[in-house]
Amino acid sequence: MEFAGALVLSLLLGLRHGFDWDHIAALTDITGGNSGSKKERIMLSLWYAVGHETVICLLGFSIILFTWSVPVWADHLMGKAIGLTLIFMAILTVIGRRSGQKTNLSRGITVLQKLRNRRGEPFAFTQRNVFAVGIIHGVGAETPTQLLLFTTLAGMTARNHGLAAVAVFSAGLLITHILIAVAGIWIHDLTRKIRPYFPITVYAASLFSFILGFSYLL
Repeated sequence: MEFAGALVLSLLLGLRHGFDWDHIAALTDITGGNSGSKKERIMLSLWYAVGHETVICLLGFSIILFTWSVPVWADHLMGKAIGLTLIFMAILTVIGRRSGQKTNLSRGITVLQKLRNRRGEPFAFTQRNVFAVGIIHGVGAETPTQLLLFTTLAGMTARNHGLAAVAVFSAGLLITHILIAVAGIWIHDLTRKIRPYFPITVYAASLFSFILGFSYLL
């Protein structure tokens, strides 16, 4: 009975953790591009989720098997880095619009397309780079939901029970990520029908990104 309760708690924590603001911002960027079908954008979102959930599993397994977790100093440093990145993206998106740039891309894609590879082609989201973003977000700030899960795992005597709890937590997180991706695609596509060149969602995402980034720096 205690094991079943731990699994239910892990699932609920996973579902809740998926709604953290940095996850929503990342998935909004991935699903906000005007290139690619809905199916392709869903697949990119899944690669982000796979990267994130992989790190969660590694952290959870490490706690169970080796009594290890992310050092406090590394957690704080990653939080600051994430904050600066969010502010940087927000500012560049607003500057791009005020300079007369007509685009219906989300804030993240608008910024990243300014980068060029060696062949001069515009930057685009791929399975590889969104997977890397997912890993970075997984390594980033340990939220209360993760800490509560890890604390629960540390108190378990059976290793297989702890491993199962991590898997269930990751499954709940994956479900939430899929829901956010589907909602993001629907909202972006809806606003493009109303305002095709620069949807209102881009302004909202920029403001949200700036406020969130500043909060990470406090």
